[in-house]
Amino acid sequence: MTLTETRPETAPAVARTVTPPAMGGLAGWLTTADHKKVGRLYVAWSLLFLIGAAVLAVLVALERVDVDGFQIVGEDVADQLTTMHREGLVFFGVVPLLLGLGVAVVPLQVGATSIAFPRAAATSFWLWLAGAGLFIGGYAANGGPGGGDGEGVELYVLGLGMALLGLLLGAICVATTVISFRAVGMRLEEVPFFSWAWLATAGALLMTVPALLANLILLGIDHRYGGVLQPQGISGPFMAQGFAWATHQPMVFAYALPALGIVADVVPVFARARQQLPSVVLGGIGFGALVGVGSFAQAWLRDDVLEEPTFVILSFAAVLPVLVVMALGGLTLRSGEPKVGAPLTLALVTGLALLGGAAAAAVGSIPPLETAFHDGLGGPTAWLDGQLYLVVAGALLGGLAGLAYWGPKLWGRLLPAGPAQGLGALVLLGGALWGIPLLVAGVIDQPYGAATFAEEDASAALNGLSAAGAALTGLAVLGLVLLMLSAFTRGAQAGADPWEGHTLEWATSSPPPAVNFPEPLGLVSSDRPLLDTREAAMEVAR
Repeated sequence: MTLTETRPETAPAVARTVTPPAMGGLAGWLTTADHKKVGRLYVAWSLLFLIGAAVLAVLVALERVDVDGFQIVGEDVADQLTTMHREGLVFFGVVPLLLGLGVAVVPLQVGATSIAFPRAAATSFWLWLAGAGLFIGGYAANGGPGGGDGEGVELYVLGLGMALLGLLLGAICVATTVISFRAVGMRLEEVPFFSWAWLATAGALLMTVPALLANLILLGIDHRYGGVLQPQGISGPFMAQGFAWATHQPMVFAYALPALGIVADVVPVFARARQQLPSVVLGGIGFGALVGVGSFAQAWLRDDVLEEPTFVILSFAAVLPVLVVMALGGLTLRSGEPKVGAPLTLALVTGLALLGGAAAAAVGSIPPLETAFHDGLGGPTAWLDGQLYLVVAGALLGGLAGLAYWGPKLWGRLLPAGPAQGLGALVLLGGALWGIPLLVAGVIDQPYGAATFAEEDASAALNGLSAAGAALTGLAVLGLVLLMLSAFTRGAQAGADPWEGHTLEWATSSPPPAVNFPEPLGLVSSDRPLLDTREAAMEVAR
């Protein structure tokens, strides 16, 4: 059987596994294998870590304001906070946030009664959360890159490795659901855009996370037995270089692909129109996964890799998926009768932020400019930080758009549109203030990281703006979290389909039952079955 083969019409319209029964109360949350609960656990914890990472980013930016020395936490601690907040933003923030939405929503979108390997999906969350605890403990024990405590280094390596394994396991469960648990008749090219985006992202992660884990193992061995890779051991800059590629372009764009899938799913619903070129959107997202494979761009192994034509071409190619999704989304809005809503507003600002991050990556990769990667001494500049923050802001906004869109389905209650839109705008403003000043700082040769550097006229102001942007982003996310807690516990009832959705998740109750759909689904022969049903009813009424 090929992946795109249509299932026989006589096949049973149920998934091949069901969610194992769970207990109630706290014990139920601790032992659950219900994908909807596992997804919500991912979302809740990732939002907490995102707020913490934003606090660390403020400290790092404030250290940069005074170029004469380290005034707040000291040089060693500042170096560790620099790597901790980058890795925290990516591996404990935006990736698990988007993965949580994928675990919760993708089985509903493809018409499955459960996620593939439900116990493995639950294990992925607890493995990631345990890794997060060890990761934080390693840094607290002075064991992160730049730290000097031997046991702390081992905690850091073990924690980051466990977290990456957990994320990879969760992505495999989501991808397998898309491949093998689709509703009867649904071909692979007919899956919703968010589900497709997670299938593409899982493929990129399968090709890159093993390389990152291999780096962790090599550096762990070097630390334990000494001098294999580096005569001086792995503490200090060398250790951070082994992981730097995983939070830089092009790899960082692979993590943001599910946010593009959210944009592509939300816009047609609020445009009240059909996406006319769904195959082009699917192709654009799939192309994003190909160009987002960044394990080749390891400058710690090859100094000249960031100057090669392949790297430059892929950096420019990363702009194309965002342009495709945004351009076709704009055409869809123009062809329909748009209605205003928090999910649409958040989806549109997601696209703007990701477009800014992709444009920064493209411009900074042009060798003659040497803006992103080389200061006057040949080292990387603050441009890399600015570009990362813009992409993180876009992925974060995408996750918040997904929560505003699917939150009523998962919790059964509506999110107030006005406050959510305002806070989303603040996240966009915070992300812009967080990243754009560092792009400018990179142009004037401010080095990458929190090290001391030669003062320029605008350095203090630029780093101060970046600190303010990080603080504003963290506060806006905290405000959205509090708003969602209030709305999803005491808000207005949502109903089964509050948005007049197009895809299968809106064909069941809000929140869904344990097996997702109370009745077996019929044959699904379209990428937008609910929209087809609605349009057919309107034709009959005429």
